[in-house]
Amino acid sequence: MKIRFGALLLGLGICLSGCGNKEEDGKKSYALVTTGVASFWDICKKGGEDAGAELGVQVEVLMPNGSTEQRKALEDLLSKGVDGMAVAAIDPENQSDIFDEVAQNALLITMDTDAPSSQRRVYIGMDNYDAGWMGGELVKEALPDGGEVILFIGRLEQDNAKRRRQGVIDCLMEREKDPTRYDAPGEVVKGEKYTVL
Repeated sequence: MKIRFGALLLGLGICLSGCGNKEEDGKKSYALVTTGVASFWDICKKGGEDAGAELGVQVEVLMPNGSTEQRKALEDLLSKGVDGMAVAAIDPENQSDIFDEVAQNALLITMDTDAPSSQRRVYIGMDNYDAGWMGGELVKEALPDGGEVILFIGRLEQDNAKRRRQGVIDCLMEREKDPTRYDAPGEVVKGEKYTVL
């Protein structure tokens, strides 16, 4: 994880290498804004801090809880004048305006969850629907005769969680791939061999 975040910071640095220094004291400042507090993000935070020390840049890690807090965190970072942000979008469709504001004033990279309609420079992460589909393939290996499956999702309001969940369901239901499909939570989805509760 440290290597992954270090690569992310290095990418930010390379993208900004042609930009002038924001202040004479020199240190570039970057921020990692997550989708909340979780052990996954704790690992990223440590990796980010270590990579920042190695690269000689300031790194601030914020873990807002919910899209309203994430918006406020982005606004605060803009007012501080950070050089770049790596953001895991909580609600990409409804946050595109703040992402565009960030992109107009700093380098914006999305990670873990993309905001493709924003002006972000690049997305670093996986295709969440395909990742879910791969998870569905693993379920098929574990339960080749079929059965009932329960999917535990942390926060269904997050786009990445929705897409991963849908990928698993579509794989188990033997459907054509369609990342825009969405089976509403709470409904039982029955297929030939598998039932998703």
